[in-house]
Amino acid sequence: MAKDVHSRREHLSKNVAPNKEWPLFMIRLITGSADPRHQDLLEEHYRLRHDIFVGERGWAALARPDGREIDAYDTPHAVYVLALNDGQVVGGYRFLPTSVPHLLQDRYSHLAEGPVPCGREIHEWSRFFIRRDHRGGGLFRQLMGSVPCVCRLLGISRLTSVIEPDWLMRLDAASFRYGLLGPFVEVAGMQLAAVQIDIGPASASGHTLGCNLGLNAITSG
Repeated sequence: MAKDVHSRREHLSKNVAPNKEWPLFMIRLITGSADPRHQDLLEEHYRLRHDIFVGERGWAALARPDGREIDAYDTPHAVYVLALNDGQVVGGYRFLPTSVPHLLQDRYSHLAEGPVPCGREIHEWSRFFIRRDHRGGGLFRQLMGSVPCVCRLLGISRLTSVIEPDWLMRLDAASFRYGLLGPFVEVAGMQLAAVQIDIGPASASGHTLGCNLGLNAITSG
């Protein structure tokens, strides 16, 4: 049985040697939205999320006059994985324990045909983003590769997420073992479905390459 997630967060700090075949970015792991040591990075990432999800994707419901895309789930419980290039945020994603309020349970539970998976070792994966000028290169692969590595560091055995159809191809390309919790449904003009991803030993062989590429340096706060 995995150790308690919160106890493992307190001791997180890991460096992995870079794979020289790929240009790797620094990956910063930030546990909690309230840590004063990382507010500059978090604020930069909130503004980048606004640029992408509101400005590019047109998700008007997320628009804020201060230019920060921040919601009720950006809390001290959240885990942020941010990719940095010369100290600037260029991509990332968010994990949130399913033992606390989260998007799938609160807003999209109708996407699951049965109970929404919840538990201490299950986290929700959301807000994946890459800055426009860093798309089409190796950063996407690196961020995807970092997912199982971060999960194992935190003692996470499964992820849930709300996805659009194009994410099925991305999950397949990353060799993630997953299953849909229900069919795709139109919500606010988008086709959405709930998915569960297994990060257990059964998928370890598919993630070996991803872990090598994903974390040239991971630091926690």
